[in-house]
Amino acid sequence: MRLSELTGLWVCVAAILFVGATSFMPAGVYSSWWWMTFWAVVGAGLCAAVVRFRLWRRPAVFALHLSFLLMLAGGGATALTSTRGSVLLHPAVPASSFISADGDTLSLPAAITLEKFEPEYYPGMTVPRDFHSYITTADGRSIHISMNRIGHLDGYRLYQSSFDGRGGSVLSVARDPAGIALTYAGYLLFALSGLWMLVRRRRATGAAMLLLAVASSASAAPAIGVGAADSLASRQVVFNGRVVPFGVMASELTYKLTGRGTVASMSPSRFVASLIVFGDDWRKVPFIKVKGTGLRAALGADGRHVSVAQLYDARGRYKPEALFKDGTGPLDAEILKLDEKVALLAELWRGGLFTPLADDSPERLGAGAVASMLAYVKWQPVRLFFIITLSLASLLLVMQLFRRRVPVGAVAWILTAAGAAIFVWRWTIVGHVPLSNAPEIMTFVAVAFCGVSAFASRQAPLASSFGLLMAGFASLVAWLSFKDPALTPLMPVLASPWLAAHVSVVMVAYALLTFTLPVSVAALAVPSRRQQLVGTSMKFIAPGVYLLGIGIFLGAMWANVSWGRYWAWDPKETWALVTMLLYALPLHRSLGLRSRPALFHIFVALAFLSIIMTYAGVNYLPSQHAYQ
Repeated sequence: MRLSELTGLWVCVAAILFVGATSFMPAGVYSSWWWMTFWAVVGAGLCAAVVRFRLWRRPAVFALHLSFLLMLAGGGATALTSTRGSVLLHPAVPASSFISADGDTLSLPAAITLEKFEPEYYPGMTVPRDFHSYITTADGRSIHISMNRIGHLDGYRLYQSSFDGRGGSVLSVARDPAGIALTYAGYLLFALSGLWMLVRRRRATGAAMLLLAVASSASAAPAIGVGAADSLASRQVVFNGRVVPFGVMASELTYKLTGRGTVASMSPSRFVASLIVFGDDWRKVPFIKVKGTGLRAALGADGRHVSVAQLYDARGRYKPEALFKDGTGPLDAEILKLDEKVALLAELWRGGLFTPLADDSPERLGAGAVASMLAYVKWQPVRLFFIITLSLASLLLVMQLFRRRVPVGAVAWILTAAGAAIFVWRWTIVGHVPLSNAPEIMTFVAVAFCGVSAFASRQAPLASSFGLLMAGFASLVAWLSFKDPALTPLMPVLASPWLAAHVSVVMVAYALLTFTLPVSVAALAVPSRRQQLVGTSMKFIAPGVYLLGIGIFLGAMWANVSWGRYWAWDPKETWALVTMLLYALPLHRSLGLRSRPALFHIFVALAFLSIIMTYAGVNYLPSQHAYQ
């Protein structure tokens, strides 16, 4: 590698990491003059590269670089010429202006009047599923606006933002014709040119596209009879905004409260029903799990579980309240988790946690759906999947160490099919694409790891076994998270078809890029195979970078539909961009990474840290995408 190549590589790495470092700075940096200057320099550098390497002689590569120039131009146009603000509408009161983000009062192109604001609630709940604003303009036009549904007013876009609780509706107002047009043109050109380039890498593209398409125990207390519990399990109730059998509700609540699937050898249905019928007796039984040792000691708990009675002193005061330090204390995080469990119990005993569904209700599920849901909570397929996957992956690795021929590919394909079936099964249980929280996403990641391992089994069987091991650990993380489920309905903004497209594409991309980690570790351990394994990694880096770019742009378009802003420099957005740019560096022959196998594999292994930051690290930053 020549000195100029090495210098160019580290300059690119430094610039990319600088972009990531801004997520630790105040939000004002993104509107500063030097931030705009930085991106102007990046754009000038892109233009210089196009001229220096005469990229117009390679149409696909030229189009790809042109797509980034269009995105930079679009971002600049948005920053310099767009208008954003909000307007509060009261019923039957015309509004002809809005308040801009800078606090100025600006005129709307036409006066608008709110005819009706209508929240749409989840069945049996006071939690909104969507918000609807019905407005009319001065010239008689009718506009319907809701979450993920934009209203258009003579070049301005109106978005459902919030409401004032008194019948009024708060709308976001945005106007950005030049920025959106340029940026979307860049997205489209990236998609077409990237696909054009990947078609020339037929094996890698086939793998990516097929992947995308497959896209302490409680002491005894009074309990109801086993027969009554079994018959109760199939009774249908409205819980958490959806119709489910009582057994499904009981299973989720049992895991949330106790961290276990059973309590004192009782099924979840029997346990929850016993809580309802014999509430006073169960208040003295330690079944509420407290994870933190410090909080357990402060509460005087003997084991990992406490009783409701232990949470109150002799005067009836709630002990954790005295321990809470307004979010700054060492016990505060665990106290908030305990508060959630206590609130669920209080709602259960108050009779408001679920609502029995009438026998003649049109929302009733069919017998097959009920049986499927009850089978899922009984067998807990994610738990079985992680046990089987970890066991088989460990066995394959041991056999390979003894130089035995093993059917890695066949095992990987079987696990991929099984994981995909579990994913679809859960889809039928929750009623929406299961990609809305951390455990569901980790389940999808585990399936993607299996799929990538299957495709790589011929060229890199040892790396494939490591991939299956990673799939096992991903599903283990998913299972541990499922043991503490989030018992809240889907946010209105997530009730969108964009969710499945954005999250699935991004997670497949991360699976492809992550798979290069075991390949690089194997290459560094076996120097004689380093050059060969460079080619193996490249077969996953190219489609991984392409799919990550597509996933980022899908997320940007979703944000534009929901909030009127396609890019906000949110930490998750920023680090996803950093990850894409870092993994794109090995694709540039001019940087010479592929001619130095040892440096290539060290770089790729270290680049994996950006994926960890993107998925987990940003959870500790103020981000709209944090999976806490």
